[in-house]
Amino acid sequence: MVKSLILSVLAISLTQVNVIAQEKMKKAKIPFGEAFTLSSNESSTIGNQDEYLEIKITDFIEEWGYDGPPGDKDRNYFSNVEYSLRVEVESIVEVFSFYSSEIGNDNDFVKSIGAYKILMLSDEYKNSSASIEMVVNKSEGD
Repeated sequence: MVKSLILSVLAISLTQVNVIAQEKMKKAKIPFGEAFTLSSNESSTIGNQDEYLEIKITDFIEEWGYDGPPGDKDRNYFSNVEYSLRVEVESIVEVFSFYSSEIGNDNDFVKSIGAYKILMLSDEYKNSSASIEMVVNKSEGD
């Protein structure tokens, strides 16, 4: 009786693990080296069935204002968005933040995580959503 109960629990557990792995792999449609847009509304899985990583925008906030006091004729308006991303590669989970001013305009913002490099190409911010165009590559030598 106990033996059959243990086998049943083990079979159910293995089935659930298999279903979860299949669900993750259904999302792995973005190959390494291909530009894609990461939306703040969902996560993206990049790679193939053997190796992949998952990326999600966890937070974004616009900072804006002027670079001088109200009486200064030469003051300039600025707007900058701070993004926070969560990247999961195998058992490594890393959360990092960066500003929209670091992206584009010949500023190659690259973040290395494990054997992967994430190149941020451009971003788009709206009051309730944001998106970042990026490319994920395997680091050279791996």
